[in-house]
Amino acid sequence: MGVVGYVGFLGVSVAVAVGVKWFDPAIAAQLSRRTGLTGARGWAILLVALVWVFLPVLAGAPVADGRPWVIGAAISGVGFYLGTIALTSLDEYRILAAATAVPPADLSAHTGGGIVATSGVPTVADSDAAVTPISGEPSVHTDWIAQQRTRLGFRKVWSNVATSVESIPFTLGDGAVAVDSGRHRVFSNAERYTTVAEDESLPDAVAEFMRSSPDLPDPEARDARTRFIEEFVPSSEPVTVVGEPTQGTRPGQVHIESAPPDRLFGTHTDHSESDRDDTEPILIRGTVDDARWLLQKRLFVVGGFGLVMVLGGQLLAFWLSPASLPL
Repeated sequence: MGVVGYVGFLGVSVAVAVGVKWFDPAIAAQLSRRTGLTGARGWAILLVALVWVFLPVLAGAPVADGRPWVIGAAISGVGFYLGTIALTSLDEYRILAAATAVPPADLSAHTGGGIVATSGVPTVADSDAAVTPISGEPSVHTDWIAQQRTRLGFRKVWSNVATSVESIPFTLGDGAVAVDSGRHRVFSNAERYTTVAEDESLPDAVAEFMRSSPDLPDPEARDARTRFIEEFVPSSEPVTVVGEPTQGTRPGQVHIESAPPDRLFGTHTDHSESDRDDTEPILIRGTVDDARWLLQKRLFVVGGFGLVMVLGGQLLAFWLSPASLPL
């Protein structure tokens, strides 16, 4: 189809993306928090991905239904998503690499030249509040999304209806280190899926949570299956906190209330309660060594797979189509 078809595909794809952001803000907000990207940077990466994925169309690939080159394009698109996940971890990886690892009991407001990493099992003032809102798992920070089963054409899909973040303050090392609640930049692989049928009775805590959230369906008038996805930082195991130590509210206590801003993608802009040029502390599941390994995997393993899929998917797309590589 050449240039006309190529530009048309780009235009339609951008229109679909705008429609998703407009009509399904829950999925847009969740994706933004998972990648750390908002605004112009997110749209720029999307446009680069679309320009790359649809290159076979520019080179003459047919666009009729069932064309096998689309498989390669889809693989390349997934690779861009994985690559974005990896790249948006780069600044946090560098911050953690530069941080001084100190146990909570040995930490002071002057430790580490400004950036520290400390870990321990969190202590909370109210253990009943330190749980995920749906599954009740011990947690100090939960990013949740609610979905309902809806019909799209001839099939049913999960449609997002609401999303939010629940966070509570906690301390480490018998109160030696204090961390406030906030919109932290979080790295955790702990997830829980909870699905309830429309005629299934709900636990009292879940029903009360749904009643208190205006975006969620009425628990007594649900007309479709509802699913909750909770990504959380467990409070029953070690948590690593990365940031800048300051004097706490009481003698001998250190308060970690901010972390250096990331400069590459500016992903900190969605993780601060103020307009200041810093951000909330970084929370990572596990000990400091676990945290470093988690970010290494995110950056190098996930990023490596993403790069292979971006390049390999494009080669596969051209191989499965009559289009010629622009060599």
